[in-house]
Order: sequence, then C-alpha cells, then structure tokens
Amino acid sequence: MTSLRQQLTDRLTDQIAAQIAQGVIPPYQYSYPPRSTYRPLPQGKWSIPEIWAMDLANYQIPELNLYLHVPFCDRKCGFCNLYTIISTDEDVFDAYTDALCTQIEDHAEIIQARRLRTVYIGGGTPALLKPRHFEQIFTTLARIYPNWRSTVEEVAVEATPSSIADAPHEFKALIDMGLTRANVGIQSLVPREIREAGRGGEDENVIRRAIRTAHELGLPDLSTDLIMGFAGQTPETWRHSVDELAALKPTTISTYFLTVRPDAWFSKTGAYQYMWQPELYDRYDYARQVFLDHGYVQEGSVRYKTPGRGGYAQKVLTFHGVPLLGLGVGARSYTSVLDYMTGSVKPSTAEVADYIRKAGNHEIVPVTGIELTAEEIVRKRLVLDSFDLDLCELDRFGYQKHAAEFEPVLDAAEANGLLHRLGRRIQLTPKGFKYRDVLSWMFYSDPVKGLDREYYENLHAANSRARKNMGATPVRITGVDLREGAA
Repeated sequence: MTSLRQQLTDRLTDQIAAQIAQGVIPPYQYSYPPRSTYRPLPQGKWSIPEIWAMDLANYQIPELNLYLHVPFCDRKCGFCNLYTIISTDEDVFDAYTDALCTQIEDHAEIIQARRLRTVYIGGGTPALLKPRHFEQIFTTLARIYPNWRSTVEEVAVEATPSSIADAPHEFKALIDMGLTRANVGIQSLVPREIREAGRGGEDENVIRRAIRTAHELGLPDLSTDLIMGFAGQTPETWRHSVDELAALKPTTISTYFLTVRPDAWFSKTGAYQYMWQPELYDRYDYARQVFLDHGYVQEGSVRYKTPGRGGYAQKVLTFHGVPLLGLGVGARSYTSVLDYMTGSVKPSTAEVADYIRKAGNHEIVPVTGIELTAEEIVRKRLVLDSFDLDLCELDRFGYQKHAAEFEPVLDAAEANGLLHRLGRRIQLTPKGFKYRDVLSWMFYSDPVKGLDREYYENLHAANSRARKNMGATPVRITGVDLREGAA
C-alpha cells in the first residue's frame, strides 16, 4: 500500500512535470513573502530597535546587508513597478540625502551590532545624484562604522547607460570613492525594443558607450540585463542582443522574463501587448549557452558572472538568510521577525516630502509589513535559496515539524531532475536553475498566497475600471494565464 507521503510526492511530481511541459513562466522570485502581502501594521506594536534586537537573537554569526533607497528617475519605464518618482531637482536631492544620512545615524546601534557585508544604493536611479551626495553618504557611514570598507565586499549603485556614458567624470568619482559594482538597465540592444520599454532617451549606441566607459574607468563589476518577451521581440532580435552583449563583456549579465505587473504603467493603460509564451524558454536556453561559451558561470536562475569578478553579493547573501536593513522612503527591510517598510507601497512626491520631514525629526517607524513565523522563515529559505541549501540550517526554525509538507516537494523536484540531494544539502541542477521559479511557487504558504491574490485582484479591478473610463483596449497576455506574484 502506497504511503501518504508517496502519494503526495507522486501528485507533486506530476504537477511539476505538467507545468514544465506547458512552459509555465512564473514571475522571478526575489523576495518572500512578496511586497504584495504587506499590510498596515498596528500602530505602536513594532519599534525598529525591538525588531532588530529580536532578529539578532536568531543568528549565531550576526551579519548585515545595507540597502539605501534613492527614488528619483528622469523617466519611468513602462514595465517598472518600483518605488520611483520623476525628479532631477538638485535641491530635492540635497534634502533627501540629508534625510537618508540622518536615518543612517539613527540606525547606528543596529549596524554596529553586526558585521556589515554589503552596501547597495538602489532606486530609482541613484546615479542621478552628484558625487557630493555619495561622499556625504559614505562619510556618514564611516562615522558610525569606521572600518566599513574593510568588511564590505560589495558597494553597488544602480545607474542608467546615459548616466555613465554622458558623465564619465562623475562616475569615475564614484569608483574613486570605492564603488565596486554598477547595475545598468539595458533590457535590449535592439532600438525598437528599447523604445517599447519606454526608454526613448537612450539607444544602443549609448549602451555600448556606457559599457566601454565602465571598462575604461576600471569599474570592478558592471552588471547588465536583458529581458525576454518585449512586444515585437523575435528569436532573431533576441539572439542579436545576446550576442552583442556577450561580445561587450560586462562582468555580470542577468536575463529576465518580462513580467508586467498590474501596478506598472503598461498594465494601467492597457495599451501594451507582450509575450508570455512557453517558447521564451528557448531564448533562455540560447542565452545560457552563449554566456557559458563566453566563459561566464551561472550564479542563479537569471544571472551569469565572470568568475572572480562578477556577481551580486547582496542578493546572494539575502537569499542565504543574512538580514537586510533598508533605509530610504521606499526601502524594505528583511529580518527573521518582520519584513517591513516605513512608507506606503504607492510612491508620490508628497510621501517623499513627508519622509524628509520625518527623518529629520527622527520619527521613522514601520508602517506596512508582514510578521514572520518560524514556518515562514523556513519557507523563505526554500523559496529563495534552493540553489545550494543545507536543510540543517533550518532545523532551529522548526523544519522537522513541517518536513512532511516540504520533503515531498523536494522529492518531486528530484524526480523531475531539478535538484540533487547531497545528504541534507540540496542543490539545483541546470534544469533546476531553468525552472527554479516553478519550484519556488510550491513552497508558498496558504496565508501568503491569499494575501498575494487579494492584492493583485484589487489592482486588476482598479485597472479595469480606469481603462474602462479611458476607453482603452484591455491587455492581452498570450500563453499561460498565471497570476502575478512577488513585486
């Protein structure tokens, strides 16, 4: 007689196989629980010092990732749902930098209690800031954590191609301050596709100049990306972008399936039609082979790096369970107690002004978030960190208590050739890298699924009403109809 565990394993094995056969493309899993699950926190229940004191008790080797959010952009890409506002006002940049540095100082004890591993300045487009703003940030950090340059293995900033190509002297100043990596959004090297992304101010020549400039200036790690599934993209145009980028030799390359979430402009207008077809996995296969042939190694399901130089340390460490302290108006913080934001998920100039005021008055508190049970901590690691995970690390959070639920998923993944079992260590196979997000979805808890579904159903309804009022044509998604997920 077949055991209940074997019955569950067989059912899950068939489920995974069916999703792979159908070419299901879930959104890329870069956080768990996703932002869509955040809800208003009870006023006064959580204080930032208490959250981080509780988190500190959960770690034998206390470490920390630091994320600094700069929300400003000079344009809004159509597929972007990040916390950004359009501004190039240097007076606003000055005030925001002052507020961010005040917030860094207010978190001095939290930072000092841990070994600082990475500093990432994201956005937005923080490269819009001037060198004096970065100098102010780094000076503030040095004041509270004098040896931060000795302990930190990565200092990263997000940039646009034009911010490097058109202002090389300012970018060189950042390298001289200790910048080790820049994330540069490229998305495509085909002019029509670049325009489709809503980035009409840049072209492929600016992208090439930016990459050459970064190399010439001695930036240790230039991280670039390409997106599969733009409207009008063909197998030929995809191969062109992949081949061109491989020849330009950035140290890190990411390839993403396009996901237009309901809170992005493309979805709000309903005017954009994009691909979400199983054939996109053929583009994944092509890119992977080209990058491996050019000497890259695969670091994750979406990322390739030059050995010894490339990579994305903060993301890897966060997936491994190292907590992340997010400072700035739209930043998220990830702890073993509570994932939280100190602002709303809806960006606005008014909220940025309110953040500047509250930071100056030392009034920043958690506003939205989700409390993590021990079970959700285990699920987080399984969702994010299946590339190479020792399950023994999860026993102190109660893995064995829920093993009857998790082990059949792992058995089914192994049966489909997605992972290796090395004792209690699991590692994804090349096939597992390819279908990692199919596997990750299977570790979502029912409460998280419910919150995620509620959030996106409400957004879809709001977008439908708005499009009806505008008389716009609804968005048509070809391929598998799968709910949007982590935002």
